[in-house]
Amino acid sequence: MPSNDKNTIRRIIRRKKSGYAIGFTLCLIGLIFLSAVLWKAWPNVSASHDVFSALESYLWTKQFDFGFGIGLKLMHLAIMGAAALFSGIFVLALSRQVFFVSGENVLLKCPYCKNNWKARRAKGFAECPYCRQFVQPAVMRPRYPAA
Repeated sequence: MPSNDKNTIRRIIRRKKSGYAIGFTLCLIGLIFLSAVLWKAWPNVSASHDVFSALESYLWTKQFDFGFGIGLKLMHLAIMGAAALFSGIFVLALSRQVFFVSGENVLLKCPYCKNNWKARRAKGFAECPYCRQFVQPAVMRPRYPAA
């Protein structure tokens, strides 16, 4: 249970929807490619004693036909699937932004009436308690005495 200290720091996580959509799409494409490679190769490779070397030789020799005369070697398809999967994970990781906001009071200044007031934290927009305008207040920095 969080305490109500003035010095508590809250964590805010912001997720970008476009980043999540692109990341999940790339992950899905990568998983489809990798499952297609495994679906095509597993029946011929599973009977071997050394599965990994048999899988590697099978991926370099066999081809996956998409139709219309278009085909790729299974190894190229596996590399593209792994690249799409890892880039999707990378985009998903970068589409999150984490902000740390202190719980102490800050001094805000109204751009219209130039009055200052204290608030719990700096928000994007707030209502000035003096002129009752809905404004984007400026955060005032505390003045420290010269040493």
